[in-house]
Amino acid sequence: MNDRTTEANGAGIAQLFNLRRDLDDADAIDASVRAGVDVAGTNLWVLFFAILVASVGLNVNSTAVIIGAMLISPLMGPIVGVGYGLAVQDMRLIRRALRNLAIFGAISLLTSTLYFLVSPLRDAGSELLARAQPTLWDVLIAFFGGAAGIVALTRRSISNVAPGVAIATALMPPICTVGFSLARGNWANVAGAFYLFLINSVFIAFATFVFVKLIKLPLRADVSERVRTHARAITTVVVLGVFVPSAVLAYRLVQEQRFVGAATAQIDEVARVEKMLVLDRDIDAGKHEVRVTLVGDRHAQTLGADMAARLTAMGFADSKVELRFTGAEHVDVGSLTKEVRQQVLALSNANANANANADVAPDYPQLLSELKAQFPGATGLAIGMGAAASADAASAPVSVTMVDLVQHEPLPQADRERIERWLAVRLPGRAVRVTYSNEK
Repeated sequence: MNDRTTEANGAGIAQLFNLRRDLDDADAIDASVRAGVDVAGTNLWVLFFAILVASVGLNVNSTAVIIGAMLISPLMGPIVGVGYGLAVQDMRLIRRALRNLAIFGAISLLTSTLYFLVSPLRDAGSELLARAQPTLWDVLIAFFGGAAGIVALTRRSISNVAPGVAIATALMPPICTVGFSLARGNWANVAGAFYLFLINSVFIAFATFVFVKLIKLPLRADVSERVRTHARAITTVVVLGVFVPSAVLAYRLVQEQRFVGAATAQIDEVARVEKMLVLDRDIDAGKHEVRVTLVGDRHAQTLGADMAARLTAMGFADSKVELRFTGAEHVDVGSLTKEVRQQVLALSNANANANANADVAPDYPQLLSELKAQFPGATGLAIGMGAAASADAASAPVSVTMVDLVQHEPLPQADRERIERWLAVRLPGRAVRVTYSNEK
């Protein structure tokens, strides 16, 4: 009985994940893939408009516009065609898809480069810079996105997966970033963005190949064993050639983030234990170098060597730490100015937040009347805005509302707590501090 139940459960789970349950007709799938490979006509015009939309979105740093370009882009068609052709052994389709992908890519690159050459907006925003440093995670996104795309393409019913795949795999922004970098002469970003486009293309095609094989769509040509062996070898070399550098880059990124975290923790610990104020910190994760400007006693010069030793012990070889003290002969005026500006900005933001939370100024006479009704011993009330700072020199000042209550006799602690709770409700959105004065 148990064996039968186990078999039934296993069959039920297998049926749930069965890719052939709602599979479309093989000929309809084939026709759909081949239609997406075509360059001429509608696809070419849509590509032209999509690349312009993506370029404008990247130029003005608008995520919404970039997403719109991804949704209308036909770039995935030839890439899916390559993977599908490999799986069904249609060498003619593979050649046509690769040729059309080259045409699509050239048109996209030319269009985006010309746009950025004439655009008056010269600076690279975060959306552009994000496409210049691909890693292993981009490989995973491309593979799983391509897998979702081919599974959706082979279903009978219209699927809503395709728009999500277009957004996830993001083929348009990398090639637009290549155009921007060419227009600005930034060759490092050209290489990074083109590599991201290559990652997306190769692993979308590879995912398509894998899942068409899993779905077991029929072969469309009968090729020799020599051709099949040759195709498998090329596919393996291309996939590994794209995968390995991304894995190396991902490892370096993780190590750099670990170093930044460890260095930051060391700096904060030194500031806390030695009671120093950190004016500025510059962490170069690639070179394992740390430069810190501090306010404190100069006798602590050995701290830099100690920090470097601790970082080296954590596995960050050849770590270097340079500590600069404001009492030294050469004061870092730039760091001092930066810190002062940050403190002023923090205080300004605190005051702005306090003012924003107070839509209507409190009615102070009314507050006093309400207090007297609850506590007849209250004879006076003074309220004003102020700033408070903790003993920790590194903490920024905060804006507070100061309340001074004048009374005949000292109030019991329970009454004081009641007053403070009431004021917190009566003055919402304000940090309130209460002091008590006896009437003279």
